[in-house]
Amino acid sequence: MDTLPCEVLVNILCRLSLKHVHQLQTVSKLWFKIISSPHFRRLYNVKSMNRPQARVVQVPDTKFSPSWEMISRTIIISAMDLNIDNGEIHEEFSFEDIMSPQHSFTISSNLIIFNHKVCNPTTKEIIDIPISSHPSISFDATYIPSNNTYKVVHLYGTKPGHDYNFNYGNTPVEFRFETLTLRDGGPIPSSWKALTHQEWFSSKIESTCVNGVVHWLLERGLRKERRIISMDIESENFLSSIGCPNNPYVEEAPILENVQLADLNGRLCLAYYSEELLRMDLYFVKDRTNQEWVKEHTINLSAGMGSWFKIVGYVQLQGNNGDIVIDGKQLILYNIEENRFRSLPRPKMNIHIGLYFDRCFKLESTMQQTDRFSI
Repeated sequence: MDTLPCEVLVNILCRLSLKHVHQLQTVSKLWFKIISSPHFRRLYNVKSMNRPQARVVQVPDTKFSPSWEMISRTIIISAMDLNIDNGEIHEEFSFEDIMSPQHSFTISSNLIIFNHKVCNPTTKEIIDIPISSHPSISFDATYIPSNNTYKVVHLYGTKPGHDYNFNYGNTPVEFRFETLTLRDGGPIPSSWKALTHQEWFSSKIESTCVNGVVHWLLERGLRKERRIISMDIESENFLSSIGCPNNPYVEEAPILENVQLADLNGRLCLAYYSEELLRMDLYFVKDRTNQEWVKEHTINLSAGMGSWFKIVGYVQLQGNNGDIVIDGKQLILYNIEENRFRSLPRPKMNIHIGLYFDRCFKLESTMQQTDRFSI
């Protein structure tokens, strides 16, 4: 191995699991230097995007006060290999989350955000982030490959109310945005960066990130007008908003759970789900300037999926082929080209599922640079 050119060694190490990469830091000072370098960490993170797994977050136990207020909950972090039929769910670690007056929970771009805390399941770190002075609507995290950073976007309202499930009925209120940048190894910023952009809406329905652009599906008014607000995460510039395509199956009586934004193979998708017809229609933006959508696929689901669904993401296979991961009462992989379903094991307890990628990223530096060869 010592005779290999450095670029060949780096290419080999980038193909390994992060667990093994961390172990190999102890081989020699040279390997430690290579693996610890910003260049290797950025390259590894880019290559890992082709190796998705499922991150499973389970909440099996919740404690309540005598007045039935939620006090705490147990959170179990697990992983599952999507490339293996009937792949087992492997528990990695767990922790107790103490409830705050404004409690929230989301899995976004490999991070878990809850109660103004961020958990990196890869390193098992849990850090505090600054508490915002504004009532929360939602948090979205996005990874930026060019500089190996995460950016957390906080969407908030100007009128006090419940956090996360922010809904003022038919009354539009001012929505604003602020950001927080997390760098590999820290330090954690002490405050949020406020953006000048504002929107007037009644509620947030969905959000997703596609190729470095965050998209929020918002709703307002008696007619429940829906628009998609988009922001380039690195430049923090907002793009022109677009309307949603009409779907005859939910047009007359729209239900929030019947529509979802998703990243499908690097493309923004809006999915409508009709429980009565057991079908999912997938729309993609054809021309953003003219706000033109096209329905490219219809997926006929089984009755076992239930009245709720969520597109978890897209698993790339060979060429342009790939599987759409769909979570409902069942967890399935659907291949559009082959019209093939594959079921995966799903725990029965309260869970959240998101795509996960091995990523060299530490929220905080926990050691000084010494001759030690371990993280």
